[in-house]
Amino acid sequence: MILLEQTLANLQPKQKATILRLEGGFGFQKNVRSRGILEGKILEVITRQPVGGPIVISIENKKTAIGRGMAMKIIVAVE
Repeated sequence: MILLEQTLANLQPKQKATILRLEGGFGFQKNVRSRGILEGKILEVITRQPVGGPIVISIENKKTAIGRGMAMKIIVAVE
């Protein structure tokens, strides 16, 4: 099994990935962790809004929208 490391911002709808690390400051970490976005969790991209809009993801059957800037700081592994 080969894992490809990339940012959440690069994933397409229906792709699943495992969160490897969060590369942001304290405020960013607090924000995403409070939404259940944690290392080791599996997420799925539900939709990508056009023209730089947010990315809607699902983690443990909970949906949340992530801005593109935040998504660039979430490093994931895709099979």
